[in-house]
Amino acid sequence: MKASLNVARMVQRARISINWGALLVTVACSGCVSDVRDLSLTPQQIRERTPFASLAPTQAWINAPDMRSVLQRGLGDGAEQHIGLANRTPVPGDNLVMLRTRNVVSGFGRLRFESLVASFGGLPQPFSSLSSGDLMQAEDEIGAYFWATHSAGGATCVLGMRRMNSGMRQLPGNAGVMDVMLRNCVPGSQEDALAPLLADSIGVPPIARDVQGGSRLLSPLAGPAAAVVTVPGGRS
Repeated sequence: MKASLNVARMVQRARISINWGALLVTVACSGCVSDVRDLSLTPQQIRERTPFASLAPTQAWINAPDMRSVLQRGLGDGAEQHIGLANRTPVPGDNLVMLRTRNVVSGFGRLRFESLVASFGGLPQPFSSLSSGDLMQAEDEIGAYFWATHSAGGATCVLGMRRMNSGMRQLPGNAGVMDVMLRNCVPGSQEDALAPLLADSIGVPPIARDVQGGSRLLSPLAGPAAAVVTVPGGRS
């Protein structure tokens, strides 16, 4: 009789253990299913489902002049930041610096016009019909940049873009690559419109700026490099 009771108790304990194990497996699998579902999303779907959060201007990744707002979101393989600039012209639309980091070490050496535009969700007005062949190219202390100009109602508008890697400056979150796209309309010159894209604005992380506006390098990674990228079809 005692032997039968002992066997029954052992069976009951085994069932309880199995039930707990099944519960743990279910919980673990539910997390796995979620991860698989997230991994199955396209980059566009991830962008559509990930909202921006508002940040203080002091948290901007660059030192753009006339900053008005800073929005940021994480995108799995990196992050994206939109910096709103003042628009003192009658040209409709927002002046904006869009920045996208990626946590990669290699494989992103060349800036490709189409993929960069797609990663930012398209081109802003008045540059919606722009092609890579319309871009001009120049260099500053941290490498090559590309732009096109549009004049309207006495205003000068530019669409500019460039790619930076961790050898050019210290990137946010120790990312490997940061792409930048600028839309800026100003009542001044082309140089004024391009200012947020150039080395004085993005060549040194904001944390490395002193109170007088000068720059001080934080580490060898923050220094300029001679790396140059190219855009197929661009002209110099």
